[in-house]
Order: sequence, then C-alpha cells, then structure tokens
Amino acid sequence: MRKSDSQAFAAKTRQSYVAILLIIYKSYRIIVRQAWPFLIYFVIGGSGKKSQFMSGIIVFALLGMVFSIIKFFRYYYYIKDDELVIEQGVLKKSKTIVPFERVQTINLEQNIIHRMFDVVKLKVDTAGSAGAELEFEAISHSTADQLREMLLSKKKTSKTTAGGTVAEHSTPTYRRIMKLELPELLKAGMVENHLRSGGLIFAAMFWIWQSAGDVGMSDRVEDPLSAIEYGLQLVAVLGIMFVVVSFLISLVRMVITNYDLEFMRSDQGFKLQGGLFTRRDVSALDHKIQVVSWADNPLKKLIGIKDLRLRQAASQAIGSKKTIKIPGCTAEHLHEVTTSLYGSDYDKGIAYQHIHGAYFHRVALYVLLLGGGLWGLAFYMSNMPMMVGLTIAIVGILLTRYLSMKKKRYGLNQEVLIVRGGSYGDKTEVLPIYKIQSCSITSSPYQRRRGLASVVIYTASGRVGVPYIPWAAAQQLQDVLLYGVERDRRKWM
Repeated sequence: MRKSDSQAFAAKTRQSYVAILLIIYKSYRIIVRQAWPFLIYFVIGGSGKKSQFMSGIIVFALLGMVFSIIKFFRYYYYIKDDELVIEQGVLKKSKTIVPFERVQTINLEQNIIHRMFDVVKLKVDTAGSAGAELEFEAISHSTADQLREMLLSKKKTSKTTAGGTVAEHSTPTYRRIMKLELPELLKAGMVENHLRSGGLIFAAMFWIWQSAGDVGMSDRVEDPLSAIEYGLQLVAVLGIMFVVVSFLISLVRMVITNYDLEFMRSDQGFKLQGGLFTRRDVSALDHKIQVVSWADNPLKKLIGIKDLRLRQAASQAIGSKKTIKIPGCTAEHLHEVTTSLYGSDYDKGIAYQHIHGAYFHRVALYVLLLGGGLWGLAFYMSNMPMMVGLTIAIVGILLTRYLSMKKKRYGLNQEVLIVRGGSYGDKTEVLPIYKIQSCSITSSPYQRRRGLASVVIYTASGRVGVPYIPWAAAQQLQDVLLYGVERDRRKWM
C-alpha cells in the first residue's frame, strides 16, 4: 500500500451527497411496504378520512427526509492502523472496526441514480459476518476503486517467512471465462423457465376468462359436446396467452439482469459483472464457495446451455444474496469452473445410487385421492373448464414427480458428494466433503414403515437433500461424510 493511499482515508470521510437521495428512497420504500394496509384504508375511506391520511403521509415523508439527512451526516468511514472504521447512528451511535485480513469480498453496484452522478454502491463482506454486509450507499467511482484495491491488496505485513522477508499479495488479475453478447443473451432468455414467469399471469387470465360472462362475453353451454369444445377452446386460448406473456417476461428479465455480462476468473476466485439498469460487480472467492450447481430444461438442453450457480458461505440473513447465477454456460465453461475449483478428475470413481420408488408413490396416492375428489365434484357440477384444468394438473404433477424420482441419484468419492436430479431438465450439485458442516437423518412414519430415510447435508450456504433411500444406506452415507469432514484438515472457509 502506498503511503499516499493510506493517507487518503486517514481522515473521517462522508459518502457522496447523492447518498442522501438513496437513503431517502430506501426509507420511503420500507415505509410503503409496511403501510400497505393504510393504503387500502385510504382508497376505500371517505373524503375526510383521505384528508387525514394525506396529512399523515406528509408527516411521515418529512420525518423520513429529516432522518435520512441526519443519518447521512452521522456516517463516517476512515482507515486507521490497517483497519476500516465506520462510525454511524442517529439516536444510537455505533463504531464498526474491520481489520484488513477479515475482508472477504468487495462488490460494487450501480443503479440509474448511481450512473447519473457517477457514484457506486460498495458492499464489504467480512469473514464470520452474522448479518448484512457493510454498505456504502454512494461514493465516487474513483474512490470506490481506490478503497477496494487498498482493502483487497493484502499488502499488510502478515507473517515473516523463513528467510525473514515480508509476505505480500498483489491485486488479483482476472481473465475472462465467458461474455454474454446480446445474441447469446436473447437466446438464453428465450429458453428460460417460462412456467415460473407466467404462473401468476395464468391465474389472472383464468380469472378474467371466468369473469367474462358478467359482461356478456360468454354464455352457459348446456350441450355436453359444446361444453367439451368450449373447455378445449378455453385451455387453448389461455395456453397461448400464457406462453406469449411468460416468454416476454422471461426475455425482458434476462436482458435487464444480465446485459453485457462478463464472467471472469483469477487465482483467488471468480467475478461477475453485468446488468442494464443496475450494474453489478460481484466477487466469489474460492474458499467461500460451498456448493457448485448447474441446471437446464428441455429447451436449454436442446441448444447446449445451462445455468451455473455458485453458492457462497453466508448467514441466514443474507444467504439468498450470496448465490451467483451465470446463465448461458456451455459444457466448456462448466469444465473450466469445476477444474479450477476441484481438479479435472473430481468425479473420478463415483458410482451413483438411485432413490426408492416410494418417493413417487406417496405423492401419487395423495394427488389421485384429492384430485380425483375435486374432479368428481366438477363432473357433478358439469363444470367442463374445471374438469379439463384438473386433468391437466393431475397428469402434470404425476409426470413431474415420476421424472424427478427417476433422475434423483447421488454418489461420492473421497473429495466430493454429487447429487443429481431434475424433472424435465437436469440438475447437478457438487459439494466438497470437507466443507460440510453437519449431516442429519430424518424419517417420517411413512418412510419408517418401509425402512427408508432422508439425509440432509448442511453447508454454510444452505442444505442439500438425498431423499428416500434405505435406512442402512442413509446411516452409511452419514458416517462416511462425517468421517471425511473429521479427517480433513483443510479449512471450510
């Protein structure tokens, strides 16, 4: 670290004044999320109630603005004795001290407001963090780059080597693994999971269709043949609308989230950059990556791409934000990632074991009993749309569960546990055994009667399950995993 660099952050420094706007926006967003019942009251209330409500809104807005301004002026950061110090607080002051060696990753983020004023949001993730990362709402881009380089350079005097020299580490140099150009991005968006995108829209369209009779757009059909034709037409129209709308939603979401995406590799880990309105600059260090997984669907399999996920160590409070997703990966990209983390022969000698058929039988029994009862009720009411919808739902659930049962399998060697599954697509999860934190066996009454159990493996990034295997196999798997953790001296993070 140059002396000029350390002196640049020696004095107490505030964020950019743009942070006031961002703090106000965050405060208002929290208020709106918590005040939605009052918004409903405002809509249905009389004129006098609306006037009182508006007065309350104005008071809350003014208080939020004043609070945000005070919060900005009470927030300082500086560097002292190779430690990042943050002082903040309005009613209660706090002082956070982060030694340089505790800093794990520093991520940058820019939304529209950040870009307008050439500032960035900087997030500092530390080892053993029990809550959200340290956040700087808005600092200049040059200051953020200088601060990140200083914190991650690790030129702090650590230990003296045998020859008496000081160990130093340089700033990591990244090489590109992949870059999603617009054509590849559009292709990845076109083969996304459209069922997830259009589920709510399908329900809304079904409600609109059912309500069409209230405005004279449909009549009750008495003839059975006409009722069947009406039901098929309903399913066809809703299906087309569902596909079109969900396709557009998936495509737009993919472009907005991953525009100009770059996935890079250094000696220490990976970095992901991209985004249209909010541009992310996220790092994933090797020692923090707990689970690597990839998945596809029939369309992605057809064109040879998968979605890669790197699950990092994090607390429950921020776990959902610690998974990095890289869409549009090919087999070559996956090979480069797994080779850099685990070696080229990480899956050598693994024999996979399938799960028991009871995984399908139990769900099939419940679906047929419940779905069959509802179908009989719809038949009694001569509700053809409901009959058609229930038939499709029952067949869809049974087929999905059956395919999931057929594809679910697991295997391990001395280094990794691999769990594979999926239904219409394929999914693979790779867990280094030495990073497993605990392993438990669960068995429901239904499983116990059949001598079955499920194994749940816990890591610092979440859990992975191996369901419905013989009890003896579950105990053996637990023993092997725990023994592998105990004998390995490598640190999990």
